[in-house]
Amino acid sequence: MVAYQALVLTATETNVTAAYETKLTPALPKTGVLVKIAYSDINYKDRLTMNAKSGVLRNYPATPGIDFAGTVVTSDNLFFEPGDAVLCTGYGTGIQIDGGYAQYVKVPSDWLLKLPADLSLQEAMQYGTAGFTAAIAVTKLLRQPATIDHHTPLLVTGATGGVGSFALSFLAKLGFDQITATTRDLTQSAYLTQLGAAHVLATDQLTVQPTKLLAHQTYTGVIDTLGGPVLEHLLPLMHQDGVVAACGNAAGIQLNTSVLPFILRGVTLYGIDSVYYPRKDRKEIWQLLATNFKPVNWPTTETVAFNQLATLFNEATPQTTSRTVIQY
Repeated sequence: MVAYQALVLTATETNVTAAYETKLTPALPKTGVLVKIAYSDINYKDRLTMNAKSGVLRNYPATPGIDFAGTVVTSDNLFFEPGDAVLCTGYGTGIQIDGGYAQYVKVPSDWLLKLPADLSLQEAMQYGTAGFTAAIAVTKLLRQPATIDHHTPLLVTGATGGVGSFALSFLAKLGFDQITATTRDLTQSAYLTQLGAAHVLATDQLTVQPTKLLAHQTYTGVIDTLGGPVLEHLLPLMHQDGVVAACGNAAGIQLNTSVLPFILRGVTLYGIDSVYYPRKDRKEIWQLLATNFKPVNWPTTETVAFNQLATLFNEATPQTTSRTVIQY
């Protein structure tokens, strides 16, 4: 029996508050793998749990945290032994069951992966769901013959965000040298150039003109984190046999387009679902994150102690635009 601290969100009719509660490990389910958490992170989805109307959490009180990394304490699966370093992203962590914002967590064994040899627990959470999602998107681009040429024009939208910044850094690590990055804040241009952008474009420049059914062929590959009208304007701009990986909806969930980019230019539109990405393929992605994709220049990351997490969550407006890793 071990006492531990967990961050618990409580909802009222007017707001959601975050506070620490002391729990005991025997209160956790008897089946699954018990993990002592070393690191977690803060994702956009985690932030949404502070809004009861967002629909991310159906029930309160709850412990969020969709990602975590740590060491196995006990296991109902012979594949995982005490002391094994493991990581978890997605599935129902922090949504269906209590998540990674606690000193201990117990999850089904098939939600866990062993940490790759060339990756630290901290690096795993520097990536988290954002890096994992970006890596899946990049692999989709790499499957297309059109992206064999590393001088081909690529675009990453929302490039200062978690997914966008990792996608940019991964593509740069792989040798692509004609990447355009979009941002709402052009003061971040130097930062995006450091991550690997050859060109930086204001996001609103993508939608300033009316959408055409087909437009000048501009990009071979796009990783789009915005969706909505941004994606509508990008599809007609794709090269012959171009590929778009859609992995976000920050600009909207509606997509009004035509079939012409698909039937006249052979454009492929991939949807990226990192939450339920197949387990057998997860291992391959995390191995890439530990090796070929590991950035030369990592996106900006802030590390804070677990005992600061409640304060961060109770802030009306986050005080940082960098990625945040939680250390336990």
